[in-house]
Amino acid sequence: MKKIIVSAASVLILLLLHQSLGFASISQFTGTWTNTDPDTRGITKLQITKDGSGIRLHAWGKCHPEDCDWGEVVAHPYAPNVSSDMMQRTRAVTAVFTEGFKETVIVVRSAGKNKLQANAFTRFTDGSNRSNYTSFYRFNRQFQVLPVTPMPIPMPLPQPVPQLKEDCISFNPATTTVKNVNGSWKIVDGNHWMFDFGNKRSEAYKALRVIKHYKLNQSCFVGRPDPSFQYMLTSGNAPKGPMPGEDCISFNPSTIELKEINGRWKIVDGNHWMFDFGNKEDEARTAYAVIKKYGFTRSCFVGRPDPSFQYLRK
Repeated sequence: MKKIIVSAASVLILLLLHQSLGFASISQFTGTWTNTDPDTRGITKLQITKDGSGIRLHAWGKCHPEDCDWGEVVAHPYAPNVSSDMMQRTRAVTAVFTEGFKETVIVVRSAGKNKLQANAFTRFTDGSNRSNYTSFYRFNRQFQVLPVTPMPIPMPLPQPVPQLKEDCISFNPATTTVKNVNGSWKIVDGNHWMFDFGNKRSEAYKALRVIKHYKLNQSCFVGRPDPSFQYMLTSGNAPKGPMPGEDCISFNPSTIELKEINGRWKIVDGNHWMFDFGNKEDEARTAYAVIKKYGFTRSCFVGRPDPSFQYLRK
């Protein structure tokens, strides 16, 4: 009986091969194929792979909620005649899937570029007296969508940063003192007059305490001889606080901005106007760079509202 069945299957295959007029390389069969009918109740997907010198076919059938995996079996290519190269002149591929209650023979043929058609012959083996039946399907090649690697965006070339030229005078805080010179109170270092406080003696001594506390030894200017901005350093670094009793306003060096407001260049932090440079844009930009360089976070005063001495610190 088994020989009769196999013979019958062979006859069906031969008939289908006879009807198939075209042939192609096996590469036109290999790949993953999806049924053109998304509502099919039969075979939903085929996968044909070349395994060395052989062929394998994997099939899936319609099930709920997910398709049933029929598994993978050995498949056989067929050529137009006995002397043809089967892999280069493939006319059809067949495979047999056996389950406990049925056997299905699948015959796959090319139906054009990236298209296959398949005939399935199902025979029941469980003695249920159900009728054997045949099904016909069409499949489209399922192309693999590879992730697109974005082209790298060329990074802008680093722009040369203008060199910050600082104008600083060094002094010795240990020898700095307060003197009354011709009726004007000054902070001096030897014969060098550093800061003038006029008749504000108490402010001169308070400023001297600031210099001593922070060990300030550099007095720096932007825009001499009439500087629009002054700051002090401790051996090339920003002084770090705090000092008891000092009068300071805090700001964020990361959020400060340089803005032209009503024709005047200002350094601002949000709505707070910190430093005003009038029409001196270059000096405003230099001062802005100085603040960024040293990371000052406090603007401090001696003698507000008309301070006689100002300094910046962290």
